[in-house]
Amino acid sequence: MVRTESNRNFYKHVAMKYERISPCRHLWYPDARTIIPEMDLDDGLRILDVGCGNGTLIFVLANFLPNCEFHGVDSSGKQIKKCIRKNKYDNIKFLQAEAEKLPFDDEYFDFITCANTIHLLPQRVRAIDEMYRVLKPGGNLYLLEAIHSQQYKNKFDKILRQSRFIRPQKKFLPRSALINKSYLVIESK
Repeated sequence: MVRTESNRNFYKHVAMKYERISPCRHLWYPDARTIIPEMDLDDGLRILDVGCGNGTLIFVLANFLPNCEFHGVDSSGKQIKKCIRKNKYDNIKFLQAEAEKLPFDDEYFDFITCANTIHLLPQRVRAIDEMYRVLKPGGNLYLLEAIHSQQYKNKFDKILRQSRFIRPQKKFLPRSALINKSYLVIESK
C-alpha cells in the first residue's frame, strides 16, 4: 500500500496524541470493553478490531473465546509492535493497516468492532464502507464513540447515513466514560 506523505504525518500525529492522553483516556472516551455485553458471541467466529490500539478488547475476548479467530488493525506501527509483544495467543493476529484500506477478503468477518477511532480518521465514510466490505452477510459492526455534544452526534449520524449500512441501531451506554456520553451504533449487514 502506498501512503502519501500527508497521510503518514497525519497518522503519526494521531499516534502521538493517543500516547499522550492514554493514561487518562477513560475520562473522555468510553472503554472498548463496554461493547462486550452488547455482542452475541459464540465459538468459531472471526472478529476484527479496527483501531485496536493496545489490543485490550481483543485480549479480553480471547480469554473467554479460545476457538475464535481475532485480528487487530491499527495505523500506528508503534501500537501494533506493542500488541505483538504482549500477544500470548495463537488465534490473534495484529497488522498495521489503515481503516480506509483493510487487507482482508470480502465478507470475511462475523463481527467488527471499532471503538474511539472514527473521529480520528480522515476518510470516515470510506473507512465504514471498508468495514462493510469485509463483514459477512448477517454480521454485525459495533461502532463506539464518545459524544461530547449534540453537534458531534449529528455529524456522526451524517457520516453513518453516507455509508453503505441501512438501518443502524443506536443507543447510549451508561457509565463507560466519566465526561462524555458513550454512543454505540450496531450495524447489521
